[in-house]
Amino acid sequence: MDANSVKQIARTWMDLLLQKDAAAFAALFEEDGVYIDPAFGIARRGTKFVSIHHEKWHAAVPDFRADVERILVDGRTAVIQYLGQGTFSGEALGPPDHRVEPTDRAFKARAVVILDFSEAGRVRSCVEYYDRLSMPNGDRRPFADDLTLDGL
Repeated sequence: MDANSVKQIARTWMDLLLQKDAAAFAALFEEDGVYIDPAFGIARRGTKFVSIHHEKWHAAVPDFRADVERILVDGRTAVIQYLGQGTFSGEALGPPDHRVEPTDRAFKARAVVILDFSEAGRVRSCVEYYDRLSMPNGDRRPFADDLTLDGL
């Protein structure tokens, strides 16, 4: 796979992240692919569990939206930085021992996703980093999170 192919698959991943079609999102992954969410201490292995993870996020944040700020590619790895926004107004998130109840607060926060692709162009692993206090809880962090990266 060349860099343009990797970048296009990363954009497709981002597009499907925003849609509520969990089956289509999970289909981007290898059968034993993993989705790791360190903020909640969750690792989902396999397309069934990736699909569940996707469903749970959209059930918790029904109005989730995001704007890609940059995509970097190195070999079969893509790094996506995006600005996510929404309201944590739906269902609770996280495992029972770390459950986070909805706050009904809007959030705006940056996230970084690292995607490693198989030779066939499917996601082998996804690790998504964000500040759990900002996203989804809605707490404002002590930095100018509304700056854009244009002109840097």
